[in-house]
Amino acid sequence: MRAAAGALVSCAGGRLPQGRPELTPTAIMAGRLLAQRLFGPSSALMDYDNVPTTVFTPLEYGCVGLSEEEAVARHGQEHVEVYHAYYKPLEFTVAERDASQCYIKMVCLREPPQLVLGLHFLGPNAGEVTQGFALGIRCGASYAQVMRTVGIHPTCSEEVVRLRISKRSGLDPTVTGCG
Repeated sequence: MRAAAGALVSCAGGRLPQGRPELTPTAIMAGRLLAQRLFGPSSALMDYDNVPTTVFTPLEYGCVGLSEEEAVARHGQEHVEVYHAYYKPLEFTVAERDASQCYIKMVCLREPPQLVLGLHFLGPNAGEVTQGFALGIRCGASYAQVMRTVGIHPTCSEEVVRLRISKRSGLDPTVTGCG
């Protein structure tokens, strides 16, 4: 099956339809699902929503789900709540690096249960953090569920479960310490 999926992706030149994430894992999964439909009993289609991605630069950026702008366009400004924070990763503290660039944004519906629509993470280990939260978002996690999740200390992903300041509040989103 894996060989058939690989062959199908290769035949298509490794390309996905326009407007789809141009990521190797996405192409592989789409090819695998196609092979399962063609040569097996499956009818599963590729779901291109909430595909996590990361840009592996010196300061990584990862995202999954809707951007703030996409959420507002789909649901209206009055129905979207955005939680955000600047934070200082442990590895920046030891090296005395400027952490003003490390930022997290969680885009949610405003009405309870406040479903999480998107997560955007700028900082160390963004790929790992984004991959972990992608499952929750794909499964319909709410802001309240994320806030009830115990963070692993001291990790970058812990900062996500500590997001308490909304953009709407106008409060300073700079994290000043633990807890």
